Amino acid sequence: MALIPTICEEVLAPKIPADPRRMTAFACELAQCGYTLANCAARLGVFPRLGVNFWPAMRRAWTANENDPVDTLIELCIDGRAVSVDRLRRQVSAAFIDALIETRLGEETGASSHSSIQSKLCLFPCYGKFIVTDRAAKNTAINQVMWLWGESFLLGGMVPRRPRRRAVDLGTGSGVHALLASDHCQSVVGVDINPRALEFARFNAALNGITNVEFVLGDLFNALDSTTGSTFDLLVANPPYLPDAAAQAGDNFWSGGAGGSKILARIVAALPSCLDAEGTAHLVGLYPCVPGTTIEQHFDRWLGGSLHQYEVLDHTWPVPHFQDMLSADPFAGDKSGWRFGVLSLRRAASGNGWWRRAAGNTVFFREDGSPALISDQDSD
Repeated sequence: MALIPTICEEVLAPKIPADPRRMTAFACELAQCGYTLANCAARLGVFPRLGVNFWPAMRRAWTANENDPVDTLIELCIDGRAVSVDRLRRQVSAAFIDALIETRLGEETGASSHSSIQSKLCLFPCYGKFIVTDRAAKNTAINQVMWLWGESFLLGGMVPRRPRRRAVDLGTGSGVHALLASDHCQSVVGVDINPRALEFARFNAALNGITNVEFVLGDLFNALDSTTGSTFDLLVANPPYLPDAAAQAGDNFWSGGAGGSKILARIVAALPSCLDAEGTAHLVGLYPCVPGTTIEQHFDRWLGGSLHQYEVLDHTWPVPHFQDMLSADPFAGDKSGWRFGVLSLRRAASGNGWWRRAAGNTVFFREDGSPALISDQDSD
């Protein structure tokens, strides 16, 4: 598989209009155009174990129909192709085009008679939400906000959407998991160490009309205090996980330090103090186990020997040929013990926990991009 393309270009974060009604109208028109996960999946296909193939290198061949607004929006908002203003005017309103430019989701180029609009950002449909991120290219000029790759849809689809009191999304990035949690949680906190990411997350909250999510700047749990609250009954995280010897953990959205697990270890170690007695944590990522070791052993060490007190659903699968397409100095050794996927943990009410490997040959997504599996200890 080819490496992700690398660019060096300053890209501004999206801008919230002064009049919030502009955002509401823009989101409504996106929905009216049929810009949904199901319609995008119909064009681009579903990659069985990862999610909808928004990244071109991982999807089936596809030719856009210039008269279809969904195809136009995919070309503009995902592929970053220039779309003529005349073509847009045939499919969306003038107010929609104005909002594209005002929010920085599009830039007009060319002479007025033959002008086009092109986007330096991505706009994804995701389980009923619209999420803006950076483009799917490694950009060395900015601290990027991760685009919605398969793991975003994997975690978003596998979290049980039952009522919760308070949720936290650690390393929130674009805010996608915090915003999905807003539908079933009384309140949500999204934390990120990257100020630019919080600009995206707050924009996405405004775009979706969500008001019960607070985004705070900080380093994981260090950002939480008596104001934000420090305990939760739902924790979600898609932390940086690639073993990159050229970067410190958290320097960018992919590096988990030289071993890959530095941030994950901190999250797991904090679960006993930050997760309510009946709370659940859902973690998605790479688990780069050294040959001869297991995920269970690492989690038990991070939990100070108390893993036996937790019920764990393990929806991971082996990835011995995992290819790192982002790191400057990627791991080049034995990957035979590596796994990838979602782990769901909660404290066992009886005090006697278990670890259940549940992935097998599971198909995680239906053809319409919807989740085929929920990671739920109660239904297992």
